[in-house]
Amino acid sequence: MDFEQELSQGIRCEQPKDLALAAERLAHVLPLNLTLNLIGPMGAGKTFLASHLAKALGVQETLKSPTYDIVSSYLSQDRNIVHLDAFRIESTNDLELLGLEELLAPPWLLLVEWPDRIPEMNFGESWNLSIEVPREGGRLLSLNRCIAL
Repeated sequence: MDFEQELSQGIRCEQPKDLALAAERLAHVLPLNLTLNLIGPMGAGKTFLASHLAKALGVQETLKSPTYDIVSSYLSQDRNIVHLDAFRIESTNDLELLGLEELLAPPWLLLVEWPDRIPEMNFGESWNLSIEVPREGGRLLSLNRCIAL
């Protein structure tokens, strides 16, 4: 079974290093020009996972939480990585003012934290990566592909 199939069934990450390893493995299966929605509660590890994913894709600088800047852009070896924190986005107009389309010069990867705040966003193929925090600790990752209309 390949890693994408494992993720679709759910992967348990007991320690932060397991989450980092999952991000590294995920980097090898992500297609170009993809929106990866990072879904999970506050403190679940969305930015942690995004930073390890970017590192695995060859980003040299440290990926930081875009909470205050809302959007950050990084160059990797094979794609432009755009990291969006939609938590403070309140309208479609707010989203348009960010100029995301200009940042998504192909090939790209758009990482979106709090995608439920902007359900109207549509940039083609997207995958939802859920990070759950079970009572017993650790994290549970699960992947779901979805195609935007």
